Amino acid sequence: MGFEKVFNHKPQVKESANARVNLIGEHTDYTGGYVMPTLLGFKNTIEMSKNNDQNFVVFSEYFNEKIFFNDFLKSKNNSWSDYIKGCFKIFFNENKRIKLEYFNVCIHSNIPIERGISSSAALCVSTLKALNSYFDTQINEKNIAILAKKVEHEYIGVSGGIMDQMVSSIGIHGKAFFLDCNNFEYELIDFPTDWKFCLVDSKVQRNLRSSSYNERFNELKEAENQLDVKYLGSVKLKTFNEKNILNSVVRKRAKHVVTENDRVLKAKKSLQDNNITQFGKFMNESHWSYSKDFEASTEDVDNIINRSIECGALGARLTGGGFGGFTVSLLEKNNFQNWYNKIIEFYPKEKIFEV
Repeated sequence: MGFEKVFNHKPQVKESANARVNLIGEHTDYTGGYVMPTLLGFKNTIEMSKNNDQNFVVFSEYFNEKIFFNDFLKSKNNSWSDYIKGCFKIFFNENKRIKLEYFNVCIHSNIPIERGISSSAALCVSTLKALNSYFDTQINEKNIAILAKKVEHEYIGVSGGIMDQMVSSIGIHGKAFFLDCNNFEYELIDFPTDWKFCLVDSKVQRNLRSSSYNERFNELKEAENQLDVKYLGSVKLKTFNEKNILNSVVRKRAKHVVTENDRVLKAKKSLQDNNITQFGKFMNESHWSYSKDFEASTEDVDNIINRSIECGALGARLTGGGFGGFTVSLLEKNNFQNWYNKIIEFYPKEKIFEV
């Protein structure tokens, strides 16, 4: 059901933003480190027009639900509409010269939710882009990402970094997005033509507002306090002395982040050198660090990783905030069909997606 069928008139603005898969660099963004995601074909589209009845009316095709509100108070049940409310609240707070207007909004999305591919970031970025277009505020892509992060952090209450919002706002489909999360500098890097990435959906849903994500965030902040650094991203592997962290659990979490930052830099060089074997090796190391030291994987996810490697993948890892969602596998393009024929013996075709 499109905008015109819901609201009986045409939208005034239309903006989209894509989901992403993080190839390597997990929980390194909010610790001032390095990440390397890429955009997926899944996307969220916002269509919007002015509402003259002093109401916000938002329809989600995904949930087949229409929500009405006239203030920006957060729901008591973690409704999907909170992300839209948060975008409006942050946008108008940041642009106080703009008089409040009310809108009809239609959300079209084919992004699987709670799967670790940033459906929420795409929703926030596309909504803010729509507001930016409507009011002609000329906010650049980087600042759209910063506002989207504010929505998730300050309004929704999910601790995290800037990676998802930056790649959703700035990234280009078909290119790796290497980001230094300390200074927001980034590079867009072409993939070699003989590389291929595929997703396998673990079907383990995760909700960052209720998962252990915020717990991990706090553990890493404790590590930074014990090491007396602003960000773990500033700690290099060769100078990292894990014995300076007294709590054994916090020590393991910090070890993952410090080693992961080192892996991202090495993986970037492997990509630029077209060394697919090395890139796959770093993906594998990343996953098992994520699983054992960061304890953010699950038994089902670990089984998918092992199975994908057995079927011919050169590297595989859990992607996203952890505790379920998608895994990503690296293949040689000429070996894709062989891997696919083997993997579908264990997982249905509906769970497998080409990047």
